[in-house]
Amino acid sequence: MSLSKELRDEGSNSARVCALSDGVFAIVLTFLIFRLDIGKLSDAGSDREIMNAIREQAAPLLGYILSFFIIGGFWMTHQRVFRHLSKFNRELYWLNLQFLFFLSILPLTTSIHAGNHELRVGWWLYAGNVTVAGLGLLALWLRASRDSLLDGSVDSVVQTFYIWRLATIPLVFLISILVSFSSVIVAQWVPLTVPLVSWAVHRFFAARVDTNVVYLDIAA
Repeated sequence: MSLSKELRDEGSNSARVCALSDGVFAIVLTFLIFRLDIGKLSDAGSDREIMNAIREQAAPLLGYILSFFIIGGFWMTHQRVFRHLSKFNRELYWLNLQFLFFLSILPLTTSIHAGNHELRVGWWLYAGNVTVAGLGLLALWLRASRDSLLDGSVDSVVQTFYIWRLATIPLVFLISILVSFSSVIVAQWVPLTVPLVSWAVHRFFAARVDTNVVYLDIAA
């Protein structure tokens, strides 16, 4: 192997990249639970104390639930993207690291928002974090498409499907930031539309595929 080829940081084995990514996902999901004060729930001496503790933990608990499923959505789309990559280059490595960076600070912005759930800036930091992370994953897919790093089974319909699918979460959270200028409370309900938008994208593209193989890939 020539030195020039070695310095291009290209390859076809994604095992280490996926292992690092899955490790970051696992750590981030674990850190989310630390925002909850488990001691108040486990050391209650009466039913009333349990209910009071639950009410006190309502905002952190809701923040945990929302972030858990958003990160879970990122994980699912991330593994789908990597399933279609046939090789890698330096740009893809860096884009993946940038995505993992913004993913890794989600526990921090989740805590800021959950502790200040009535403040607009808290929501901006959290929703902005989710938006940038989602755009990072979208950029990874666009770069892979542009550099012809996808396997031969990905046709133009599937490429476009993934663009819209990967854009769903950042788009919804970007809209929630705009809504927060009127009402930060209403803005926090906007992310609940993510499953509906994702379902609509799936249905739209599933009707336009040519083979059952591609249909199963989109519908998975």
